[in-house]
Amino acid sequence: MAREIRDIAYPIAFIGFILLVMTILVIDPDRMNGLTLAKYFWFYSTLLLTGVITFGLAFYSMSVASIDITKSIMIGILTVVIIDISRYSNMEMMNAKIFLLVIISFFFFDIFFHHYKKATKVFQFVLIAFALLEVIWGYCQLYAYIPDMQKDFTLTGSLPHTNSYAMFLAITLPIALYWTITLFQKLKYGYSRLLTGTDEEHVRLEIVDDILLFLLSALGLIGILSILPLTGIPSAWFIAGCSGLFVLYFKLDLHTFIKTSILRSHKRTTISGITLLLVIGLLTTGFYRLRKDEINKHLLTWKISLQVLKEKPITGVGIGNFRKAFGDAQTTYFEQGEPTEQEVALAGNPNCPENDFIQLATGTGIIGILLFIGLIVSVLFSGFRNMDKHPEKLAITGALIAFILAGFINSPIQSLSLSILLVLLIALGTSDIQPARKRIPKVIPIMTSLLLIGITTTIVYPQFTMFKAYKQWAHGRLYYKMKIYATAAKIYTPLTNTLRHPYFFMEYGYALSQTGQHEESIAILQRVAQILPDPQIYNRIGKSYQALGEYQLAEQYFQKAHHMVPNLVYPNFLLAQLYLEMGLRDKTLECARQILTLKPKKESEETLYIKAQMEQLIQRLD
Repeated sequence: MAREIRDIAYPIAFIGFILLVMTILVIDPDRMNGLTLAKYFWFYSTLLLTGVITFGLAFYSMSVASIDITKSIMIGILTVVIIDISRYSNMEMMNAKIFLLVIISFFFFDIFFHHYKKATKVFQFVLIAFALLEVIWGYCQLYAYIPDMQKDFTLTGSLPHTNSYAMFLAITLPIALYWTITLFQKLKYGYSRLLTGTDEEHVRLEIVDDILLFLLSALGLIGILSILPLTGIPSAWFIAGCSGLFVLYFKLDLHTFIKTSILRSHKRTTISGITLLLVIGLLTTGFYRLRKDEINKHLLTWKISLQVLKEKPITGVGIGNFRKAFGDAQTTYFEQGEPTEQEVALAGNPNCPENDFIQLATGTGIIGILLFIGLIVSVLFSGFRNMDKHPEKLAITGALIAFILAGFINSPIQSLSLSILLVLLIALGTSDIQPARKRIPKVIPIMTSLLLIGITTTIVYPQFTMFKAYKQWAHGRLYYKMKIYATAAKIYTPLTNTLRHPYFFMEYGYALSQTGQHEESIAILQRVAQILPDPQIYNRIGKSYQALGEYQLAEQYFQKAHHMVPNLVYPNFLLAQLYLEMGLRDKTLECARQILTLKPKKESEETLYIKAQMEQLIQRLD
């Protein structure tokens, strides 16, 4: 009976976990943001479903795998995040709660792969199929066969940003490459067996399966290689190239070739080493020159992020609190420090430090980053240790290396889809394919599953009440974008008791200010500024104070906006207008002349218009 139940449970479980991974593909245009929020609600629903499934697997199982170092570290990270959530409470804490749910999903994947070992291979082909679908999606966007939900008409597939899209393709490339080579070699061997007539019927069926999987892998690989350059993300090309070379090195046994043909001769070794260093040097120099401003901007962001870490090195500032801490640190740096002219020109207001390691360090402190590094090391060690015995782990290890490289030059864990991909790869890379050597009481896996389901339900259930609220927000945004602010504010008002998204309150506060409700607007925007400092928010607060005649407070907020991102023209423009209204001629001229000297990262029509106005103002006052 138990066997029959398990035979039924495994396919159901497989479908449930496929639905969880399908979070990558979900789009719902009716939501406020059909590329982001739709994925969250889908993730909530499917995570609850997979939680119930893992509970069923634990209930009907007689044993579980022993706790290894990877699971122990994951438990440590789980504990750190739970403590982090208990320390902080604000509108942005959903970031921390999402992070917690993603970690919980790892344990669900791990339990699933332990009980349904065949799925470890199948899920690799699922990822290849998803990558192929994203490639087709991207080409449809390129040739305008489907409507593009992005403003700039870039290639994004089903993902929110081009960066996330390119990273997803680059991370899945090693898996597609490995299986293309493996199945090609296997098909050559199978074909020779077929010619000999050995096990003809069995071989024929096996060859058919291998042909289909080979076509999937090959098409996925070709598709990724063809569309990746069209994304315009050079870092993705670098990541794909490095992870691809890693797979080729071990799969084609290139280390043997190097050992026998190159390292045998000292002269060849020296020449090869020098050549390799020169090539790496030239490529690095060329890449830096091509992306000089972008790289220097990243370096500035990392520099200020490390200042944030200095403030709370042990515990960090909390997951979801980076932008607030970074904004304050950057304001202090430009206001009290000695920034270079280049730093002033490159300064921005990033949502994240564009580096997963710095992101986790600032959020969770030294404890969190050490746990994360330990996790990465343990997973890679597991992959290398089992590569000879289980060659398919080479594909997963290559994908993890790609993810690590992406984490150094981007921030893929900021994307929900890529975070799910990461925990899936970790679960695949550390899955114990050996039978459990010891049995433990059923109560342990059952209680563990119940605990994880309880945490998931506690976080997820309140979110379903927001489902309709986000749809109403999308409805109100139509009026907001058409600048019918009174109607937008009317729609937004009843949503304030349900929604906690900071961008909702930004729009609501601005709509209130545009309808003359300045005091209410200031109260809302000051609340947002406490967790999401932004020059735009400070500008709006300052304009409301100016409208109320509170000139000193208006000046303070305009200066805050200026010091946070000193290369922005608009805060200085607002200051010049304020000083002109106050009758301060000298300060007005000083501010106007400063605007003319500013060199923004990109000269827009707005900045050119402002500068032309300032030239006229200077001529009039002089």
